This record gives sequence, structure tokens and C-alpha cells, in this order.
Amino acid sequence: MLPCDLLAEILSRLPAKNVCQLKSVSKHWLNTISTPHFKKLHYKKSIKNPHLVLIDESIKCNNYFAKTLTISSINHLKQNPTPNLDKKFTIDILFQHNTNFSFNQCFICYNIKDNIWLYNLTTQQNQELPHVTTPMISFDLGYIPSSNEFKIVHVFGKKDDKVGYEIITLKDDNFVPTSWRILENHKDSYTRKIASLSVNGSIYWLVNDMQDNKKRIVCLELENEEFRKISCPKESSITQNSLMIYQAQQLVEVKGLFGVAQFSANFSNVNIFVLKQGNNKNKEEIWVKEFSVNLFHMGHWFKIVGFVPFEEDNTNGELIFVPNNGRLLLYNTKKGSFKNVGEFNLLRYKHHSLYFDSLFLFR
Repeated sequence: MLPCDLLAEILSRLPAKNVCQLKSVSKHWLNTISTPHFKKLHYKKSIKNPHLVLIDESIKCNNYFAKTLTISSINHLKQNPTPNLDKKFTIDILFQHNTNFSFNQCFICYNIKDNIWLYNLTTQQNQELPHVTTPMISFDLGYIPSSNEFKIVHVFGKKDDKVGYEIITLKDDNFVPTSWRILENHKDSYTRKIASLSVNGSIYWLVNDMQDNKKRIVCLELENEEFRKISCPKESSITQNSLMIYQAQQLVEVKGLFGVAQFSANFSNVNIFVLKQGNNKNKEEIWVKEFSVNLFHMGHWFKIVGFVPFEEDNTNGELIFVPNNGRLLLYNTKKGSFKNVGEFNLLRYKHHSLYFDSLFLFR
């Protein structure tokens, strides 16, 4: 019988789907795979080998009042990308219904009208969440590493033109709650959402303040469920006018930290700032310019999908870009160079996000 530590090291290198199948081999394997230590070990290895999820919206050829959502993936993005897209899931909805998405690890949170669903890319499990009875503005899926929990935050409209928040907590190998819980600790921090991102136990919203027409960041710390406001990084080369016209900012995760990518006025380069704790007595958070990328005339639109650190060097890695020509590019932050990934054309896909295998399950 292999020692637990050695068995855990071997099994943690396998895809989550295979790991779940191996629980039935023996009680020793089941106990090893079920430990929090093993799940954390598998998590750390999975984030170094991400996949890319793509969502396409197309009108049904035989029904112009309906559209089809198709969820596909490019597997093993860095190590050995699959040459063809792996179709995961399709669903037909009425054309007039607007569908929003929130991504985290192997989960996609999406809505069909006023119903919110949670789809697991690893197990292909599709779970409907409790019905939303309040006017839906948006929703976001966040993860708390310290407690291995997910929280879904639903932002809804109120009669007085203000907003409210309600939340659901998902625990590993537990049943989905039957109702939403109202968050009372907020001061209408949310105005008009531009973008959102979940990083390291917090959800960040880039919003436009309707009172002074300026962009700000609102953060919800998921563990203590407290809100705070953050100023955007200052960059002299960007004017407020260019930000409004081109929406020349994107929220990104870099090295497990929250970041903002800001484009120069002529889109010749993008500077990536990350939020770090300062060295002063109060340990106030400060913006630090982490990378500056020359865009080589890539065009006026592209998306930074994510950042994957190198195995041997966590201070550098590869930024994943999808430019407006539909190519898939990796930018090496150490060498300062781009390279193509496969022969993919991603123009038709409206949504892109990194995902990786997870052993987190819900009932």
C-alpha cells in the first residue's frame, strides 16, 4: 500500500473527473482523496494547467425567436492545447432574454430570465439555484480559499432607485441552500456596473458613479461580507474622455492579486497595475505597475483573459490575450514577446474565461 503523501502527490496530477472515479478503488484511496489536504494540493496543480472556456450565442436556423448558447473549451491551454474545441453544453432560450455569465474555477453561473443556474465544467452538472423574486441587475460568483466555499452575490433593484444585495453560500459536498440571504451591511455602493472580477476571496466591481461620472472600484470581502471603495490607478497617459469612449480598462487577476489593465490613449501599450499592501504603518493598499505590454498594433479591442505563472518562477508567467482578429495569444512577461496558440478563430465567441479542474461538488 502506498503511503498517503505519495499517493496524494500522484493522484493530484490527474484531472478531477478521473480522481472522482478513483474513489471506488479502495477505502484507502477514498480517504486520501476526500481530505482537505488533497483537495488543496490538487487545486494548486490545477491552476498551473488552465483550460479556456468559450460561449457562443447563435440564432436557431429553424426558429428566429430562439437562440442557442453553446459552451465549449480549449483544454490544456499551456501544456498541450487540444486542436479542436470540446463542446460541453448547449441550451436553447428565447431570443429576447438577455443571458449574463460569471466564471470561477470550473463553475459558470448564468441566468435564464429570472432563474440563475450553476454549471460545473468538470462534472457537467447543471444546478438551478433558488428563484429570484427581486428585479435582477447582476450576479457574481466568488470563491473563499480559506474556507473552501463559494458565494453567489445577486444585486437587485429596489423601488427607490437604490440597490440591494442577497447571497447564497455553497459548501463542498453539501446541498444548495433553498433561499437567498439579504446582505444588510451596505450603503448603496453599487451604481452602474462596467465589469466585475472575483479574486482571492473578494468580488470587485468596476462601476461608473452616476453622481460625478467617474469610475471607481467597489469591493465585497466575501468572508466578513463587508464593502469598501477603491480608487482606480492613476495613469497620466489616459484621459477621462478616452476611458469613457473606449472603456479602456479591464479587470484582471495577476499572481492571485486583483489588477487593472489600463490602455494608453492611442492603444499602443497596456499597463497592468496590481493592488498590494503598502509598507507604511497603516499598511494601506497601493497600486503597483506590474507589467507594461507593447501591443504591436493589435487593434482597438482585445481581452486579457488571465495570467498563468510559470512552474519554476511565480514572479513571471504568460498573459492570455484574445485580440479583435480572433487569434489566441500568450504573452511571455519575462521575454516580452507574443506567441500564437493553435489555429483557433474565436471571433464568434462573446465570452472567454480561464477555468481549471476542481474537486468541489454540490448536491
